[in-house]
Amino acid sequence: MINFNGELLLEENINLTIENRGFKYGDAIFETVKVNSGKVVFWEDHYFRLMASMRMLRMKIPMQFTLEFLEQEILKTVAIQDKSDSFRVRLNVYRKDGGLYTPKTNEIDYLVDVKANTYKEKEKYTVDVFKDFYNYSGLLSTIKTNNRMVNTLASIYAKENDLDNCVLINEKKEL
Repeated sequence: MINFNGELLLEENINLTIENRGFKYGDAIFETVKVNSGKVVFWEDHYFRLMASMRMLRMKIPMQFTLEFLEQEILKTVAIQDKSDSFRVRLNVYRKDGGLYTPKTNEIDYLVDVKANTYKEKEKYTVDVFKDFYNYSGLLSTIKTNNRMVNTLASIYAKENDLDNCVLINEKKEL
């Protein structure tokens, strides 16, 4: 089940149009949070980054988007999942449909997607520095937008090289 603007729906009942700005323009942000034993881990940190990102992108923040409200939306979505003690939750926020580069509105929709956390700790964790592309170091790099192409390419590189993960660097070759 997915939480779409506060309504719990089956995944197949989510109707995102081809005008979805997150799909068309990457006009969307997200936070991935971990929920362990009914507690959202580091929730305040995630919440404040989400709010700062929405402000920077000039999205209209709904009055009900309080720390407590969004935490409850996450927990109510977790509560209807198959039994597990640990979950990976992705909270997506994107501008409502319409417009070309200039949106018709700055109002938003949100979606909470929950998956059981299947990560298993390993004794040995192998990483490398991904050097093919840079994660540029401007203020926008602090926003988790839907465009995560460098992360995707680094993950493919890691898989091709039997690594667990990669570290990204910026144009100054800093981690």
